[in-house]
Amino acid sequence: MAHSQPDEGLLFKRLEEVLAPDASKVLAALGLSGLSAQRDDRPALVVLAAGKGTRFGADPKCIQPVNGKPLAAHSIDAFQEIAPVPAVCVVGYRKEDVAAALGNRNVYVASANPAGGTGFAAFEALSVPELAERDFLLVLTMGDRVVPASIFRRILGVHHEGAREAELTFLTAVHEVPRQAGKGRIRRNDSGRVLNIVEERDLPPGESPSGPVECNCPLYVIRAKSLFRHLREVTNGNAQGQYYLTDIVQSISQAGGEIRTLTITPEDEEYEILCADVTRPADLETLETVLTRRAAPPGGAIEKAVRAITADRHPGQIASIARQLQELVSTIAAEDLSFRPDRPVAIGICGGRVRIAFMHPDMGRFYGPAWQMPIGAATASGREQIIMLVQAADDGRVHLLPTSFKFRERIDSIPTADHMYPEQVSGWHEYEQFGTRMSESLLLSLGYFSDEELEQRRRNGLPVPPPALWVSNSMRRPFALVQNAIASLRTLSSGDHGTRVRSYLARDTFRGLRLASTGSIPEGGFSSSSAVTVATQNAINALWDLDIAPDVLVQLACQAEYGTGVRAGSLDQATEQKGRYNEGALMSSNPRENYRVIGTFPVPSERFRMFFPYTVERDRTAWRWSCGTYGEMAGSGPLTTGEMRKLTGKAAEIAAILLRLPLDRDFFQFIEQDLFEDGLLSEENRRWICSVLQELPLLSSQDDLRTRVMANRAWYAEQIAAVNGIEPAAAEHQAAVTLESLFAGWRNPVLKRCDSSGNVVCEEGVPLRAMVAYLFGEVAKNFYLLHHPERWIEYVTLSQRGDRCFDIDPVRLPSRADMERPLEWERDWSGPELLEEWLRRFQATPADYNRGLDDAALTGEKPPEFHRLEGSNFFRGLALIDVAEAMLKRAFGENTVAVRVNAAGQGDYFQVHVDRQKADPESVKSFIRHAFYRRFGLWSQPHFVEVHPGGGAVGVRLDRFDTLGTLIGKLQSWSAANT
Repeated sequence: MAHSQPDEGLLFKRLEEVLAPDASKVLAALGLSGLSAQRDDRPALVVLAAGKGTRFGADPKCIQPVNGKPLAAHSIDAFQEIAPVPAVCVVGYRKEDVAAALGNRNVYVASANPAGGTGFAAFEALSVPELAERDFLLVLTMGDRVVPASIFRRILGVHHEGAREAELTFLTAVHEVPRQAGKGRIRRNDSGRVLNIVEERDLPPGESPSGPVECNCPLYVIRAKSLFRHLREVTNGNAQGQYYLTDIVQSISQAGGEIRTLTITPEDEEYEILCADVTRPADLETLETVLTRRAAPPGGAIEKAVRAITADRHPGQIASIARQLQELVSTIAAEDLSFRPDRPVAIGICGGRVRIAFMHPDMGRFYGPAWQMPIGAATASGREQIIMLVQAADDGRVHLLPTSFKFRERIDSIPTADHMYPEQVSGWHEYEQFGTRMSESLLLSLGYFSDEELEQRRRNGLPVPPPALWVSNSMRRPFALVQNAIASLRTLSSGDHGTRVRSYLARDTFRGLRLASTGSIPEGGFSSSSAVTVATQNAINALWDLDIAPDVLVQLACQAEYGTGVRAGSLDQATEQKGRYNEGALMSSNPRENYRVIGTFPVPSERFRMFFPYTVERDRTAWRWSCGTYGEMAGSGPLTTGEMRKLTGKAAEIAAILLRLPLDRDFFQFIEQDLFEDGLLSEENRRWICSVLQELPLLSSQDDLRTRVMANRAWYAEQIAAVNGIEPAAAEHQAAVTLESLFAGWRNPVLKRCDSSGNVVCEEGVPLRAMVAYLFGEVAKNFYLLHHPERWIEYVTLSQRGDRCFDIDPVRLPSRADMERPLEWERDWSGPELLEEWLRRFQATPADYNRGLDDAALTGEKPPEFHRLEGSNFFRGLALIDVAEAMLKRAFGENTVAVRVNAAGQGDYFQVHVDRQKADPESVKSFIRHAFYRRFGLWSQPHFVEVHPGGGAVGVRLDRFDTLGTLIGKLQSWSAANT
């Protein structure tokens, strides 16, 4: 087939003689069910991604990162805009890693010969039975190419032109020298009919055109049965001894089939991206530049917005978004918010996230992973995503009006002030101090009361305002979140990003902003506050075309929350910004790794059901239900819930400095591979963890810890200078700020525990060893759970041990029937006092957070099994949740139901996991209503939260505010057409 003569003596065979489609090559993938559910009129994408790419190091070429995501994922995502059908990916070299990087939404076929050629790989794709059985229309592309959505649309349009579709449609490109090099040449007859494609290596000697040449640009559209019929006859009789996919062109032409082409030229805006060859690592940077330059797809602003919003989202969520946008438009009109109809407007959309497992290990310097997924509304009536509408103002003020009165303030705008510009801030730790002061000042201006004012009122015998008006309880009100989102963007001060940010947000260029928001993500463990920050930054990024990459937005959003009293890792923001619809990903929290996906694991939801009951407000009421674990106000005695989160959030950073852990290494990195392989730590790694813990104090005062940490200041400055490549003076300043920030926002905790002799002891000081041990134990327990999902209830329970305040033996509790009705002895108590009586009557004891962590236990002949660790604590539990857990286990059985704090813990919602083989989840809910909610006077609407998958965050810009109605209509039409 127009090939050069192969070497004599080689044996060439037809493809069907060496290969047959084989369903056993299809790897287990969630995408199979998605493919089966698709309509017959939708095309399916086939990605040939079996090759290695020897110049690209250990990782295959197709998953090399390009603008924050794997190379092949760009085309897969673009195709999802055309048809939300799972892609079929033919994988070979390091196939598990490729599948993990591209996600479980796809179907994967394992190649028997990754070097067999494109025809060999395409034939293997037909191992997916659905393709041939239903004669899917296939769109075949290469894993090292980026194809924009506009090209997928155009080539499918060409394929379907006229009364009948073509047998084959493929993409060609007109190239000048030297871009012709390595390309297959298109041969046509005098009438322009395609005859064949000749690969450059198979060209006759001496044929080297000097002018423009039409070349193959590998993208093909063909029915599955036609592909099978023509590919099986292809041979490897060519210079490379491979099976060329391009040989089907000659086969179809000779058989009289209709072949159409879509031809691009250098004048087409997609030309540069389609013709960007990735043959060496430097080409990746060139491709990133092309993609960045072409960030906006072709088409008008409304069409672009529709494509961006609908990508990777369920039709039900799109219907909800359309309704929320209409709500915003109606509110703006009803309340005369002065949005200008003829000015640009931007929309930021962000749902929350659900953390399936791995609570709290994403703290700084530990940087463990979390298993979580973005969530959103399931139907048009839902509101489970934040939508932020933003327009530039002219009065120098920030206007904010939520549609919900619950989130409004007595005034709806504030002037900008000097303390809102972080010109001297150089890192997250420094921003924490800046942002906290800014938030406190902002809230005071809105009429909230500081701790000092509250204390003065108490001393003077004046009425104390309700907790809802305390600054310390209100740091995450929408105004504080939005203002921190803006201020965090202002910290981008260098390079192109810095120039663009200064053009709009600097002290001398900022002209004001109008913001209107809507949405109702459940508060308490679903990252509702993060969603406000992320939505705001996406909207501003789109409004002024700041071109900030998703990974940078993640870091800026996390930094912004440091200014609202949250000291945690950035996994929540990473999931909200970059998460995929219906994909539970185990994601790294390490910012140096750009929040990479470690792996995707199926949730065994057929057997285990998870839902979320409610307790009490974490930062306003939980202290009353903690039985002395938390205090009401900062000052003396037990820490407040906020102070405890600050302390635990800094524990791993303090430990890393005490141990002089190099700044470019973090605790989890030492054990990640060991845990990922089989979910168990080797004895060597367990001994290493023990050696780490032995160096940390069981109990230490804040002053002692500060002294020990400050003794490492010179070393820490040297580390900063070496790792970050900055001058010694700047490193010294950064070290001083960072180390001091580790001791801000918390005091010496006062904690109780039951020691090994059964005595209850009260200790004042930081149990640092128990806190760090918790992090190691949590990742060990949850990796074991990933590898042994059949033991789900057991290991969720073991995980909850690290957040338990009290140990309660369920056997001591009344029977299920008795717990579902009021008991005689309960008459004299209610609320928190009744909870305390339950703990006393049924002999609850404070959990021993130091159990198994003394030096003798850590230096024993056999190191502890950390996946079964009983001691340690991260102090995010609540006595009320401990009682709920004991009640459920008493009523349904130890291995039937498990309880886990949700995300930050300390109250709000908590997780209930039910083994459906042993209990009906509805029966468990009924028990909670009667035995838990009614007994303690708890109330929540709804009674239980059920989460639904959603898409990642997005920001879009419209040229005029008055075109919002058109956008809403198109979103409604899209939702209806795709439901």
